[in-house]
Amino acid sequence: MSDVTSKDISGPTTRPTAPLVPGPIEGSAIVFIGIIISVAFWIIGARWTIDGIIVIYNGFLNFLHIPTLALMPPSWDTYGKLFVVPVAISVVEWFAPFKRTNRVWYFSAFPNWLVWFTVMFFDWYTTYVGLSVDPGTGAPSIMRQIATNALLSGLLSAVLTMGPEWLARGMINLFNTVFGIKRK
Repeated sequence: MSDVTSKDISGPTTRPTAPLVPGPIEGSAIVFIGIIISVAFWIIGARWTIDGIIVIYNGFLNFLHIPTLALMPPSWDTYGKLFVVPVAISVVEWFAPFKRTNRVWYFSAFPNWLVWFTVMFFDWYTTYVGLSVDPGTGAPSIMRQIATNALLSGLLSAVLTMGPEWLARGMINLFNTVFGIKRK
């Protein structure tokens, strides 16, 4: 036992809790690429949200026995007219009814939560319905598999509903951290 020595533990035994912050050049590159990815996935999600809205609208017209239906797949003109709906949805989702400041959580009143959850569910459901539409025989096989699998459609809908806003918010926070911008 004489050849066993104790380990010197006089130095720090835990790693610092501060996150690793990239420099201005690396941080700017990460933010730039992150925002591009966020916008691209937002556009993809918005497309399927609009598709889902049209399918739900057609179902409502069928329920009322109204013979006129909106065309599916819609024209680019229809996407251009309806793009304000995903924008409005994202604005509501962006301003969540809770916030953490200086390690303290703040919560909004119940009506704000009700609207936020309703909009979140509407966005998820319309994206889910849009993803579940048969993309046709000319579509890639992965899109046909997603359309026929409820679990895949549901998971992808959740990612496209919350992911782009979450990523964009994270990139803005990283930008502010890298350049030392303080929020008021």
